[in-house]
Amino acid sequence: MTPRRREPDVIVPLAGLAPLVVAAAMVSVRGEVNQEVTVLVLATTVALGARLGGRPAGVIAALMAALSFDFFFVKPYLSLSVAHTDDILTTILLLAVGLIVGGLSARATAREREVRTVRDDASAVRRVLAIAVQGDAEDVETAVRAELIDLLVLRDCRFTRGPVSGPELGPNGQLPDPQLRYQDDGFELPVDGFGIRVESAGHLFGHFVCHPVPEVGVHVANRRSAIALAEVLALTLDHAHL
Repeated sequence: MTPRRREPDVIVPLAGLAPLVVAAAMVSVRGEVNQEVTVLVLATTVALGARLGGRPAGVIAALMAALSFDFFFVKPYLSLSVAHTDDILTTILLLAVGLIVGGLSARATAREREVRTVRDDASAVRRVLAIAVQGDAEDVETAVRAELIDLLVLRDCRFTRGPVSGPELGPNGQLPDPQLRYQDDGFELPVDGFGIRVESAGHLFGHFVCHPVPEVGVHVANRRSAIALAEVLALTLDHAHL
């Protein structure tokens, strides 16, 4: 699978530009279409922006929709000044509707992304378990390493039997550094690298040493699945020593 990367640097400006473009295109029918229709079209544009870019894109799109409506459809035209109270209320209403619709759309998108993440993680664990049934620890190690690279969006991942320095991912996928930044999908992983313990029944077999792609957030479900994958390798190694 292709590594998941955040793209707000592209989507957020496009989400903000879309209401402006739509409003400018509708100037040709200004006076022929009711303002309520114009508001609805702009609100739909906000919803689409939030759907693609999440809450930040929705907020920017809502602000731009309100400003574009004021600029193109409220007299005096091509000005941000407003002459009538009704027009002020309409502009405020558009902003409120845009923020609400954008927020709901962003929430729905985040929920869909979470469901997709959990489904993909379950598939990764099943693939490794299918290999572990064969009992070949080397094949399991290779499979786990490949799945970790995809799940955690890593530049590099290797398994070592020796001790490692630096932070380790906690048993429930918790991060060792509370100062890490939050991105679209979750917190960034330590950019200088971190370890994942391969341990079974108190016996430490080694660590996966991981180096993440910078500025990419990783969902907590991915991190928990990474721990589960390491445990599968640990059980395989434990069985091989029996």
